[in-house]
This record gives sequence, C-alpha cells and structure tokens, in this order.
Amino acid sequence: MIVSKRAFFSLAAGASLLVAAGAAAQVPQQPTDAPRNVPDLKLTPEQKHTIYQALAGPQAKNNPEPVGFRAAPGAHVPEAIKLEPMPKVVSELVPKLADYQFAVVSRQVIIVDPHTSTVVEAISQ
Repeated sequence: MIVSKRAFFSLAAGASLLVAAGAAAQVPQQPTDAPRNVPDLKLTPEQKHTIYQALAGPQAKNNPEPVGFRAAPGAHVPEAIKLEPMPKVVSELVPKLADYQFAVVSRQVIIVDPHTSTVVEAISQ
C-alpha cells in the first residue's frame, strides 16, 4: 500500500491530536477562584450607586483588606472584617437586601450572606 506524504502527515497530525486530548483529559483540574452558588442580586447601576453612597460615606468604618482576601463575589469573609446589619434606609430602597450584611473594605462596599459569610456583591464607586 502506497501512502502519499500528504496523507501520511494528515494521519500523523490526527494521531497527535488524539494523544494530546487523552493526556489533557488525565490532568487533574486545579481549584479555581470562581464563585460557586452565589446568588445574583441583579442590582441596577442606579441601585449600586445609591447603596455605595448610603454605606460608604464619610461616617463608614473602612476595614483594611486582610492579606489573602479579595473583595469579590464568592469570597469568604474573614473574621477580621466586622460585618454590620443592613441599614433600614437601604433595605427600604432595595428590599431584597434586608437579610444581608455589609462591610466597607478598602473603600469598597461588600454585601455578604450572613449564613455563609460569602461575598454576594462588591460595589466600588
């Protein structure tokens, strides 16, 4: 059986792809920093602006960002960050936030699920 160079290289390339795909399938998945089971509050830009203005004003306690903590949805809030109950004025403007807590961390408002201590939303100015 005579095989042309072109057909040989096509077969060789296909075999290489199959071997590479098999090897990739065996590589263990690395843990990701992606949020899991974080509810989407579906806040509008106007709501985010109002929340930020209400919670991060001059009277707000600004927590320094602890080492290793990144204020992003899905992040676990360390005990070093003091969480506050959602103020009534914010709960009246955005009722779905009534059961959440918040903190200001490095001038960023984080909205936290108090049952899991997980950041649900992070709002910057």
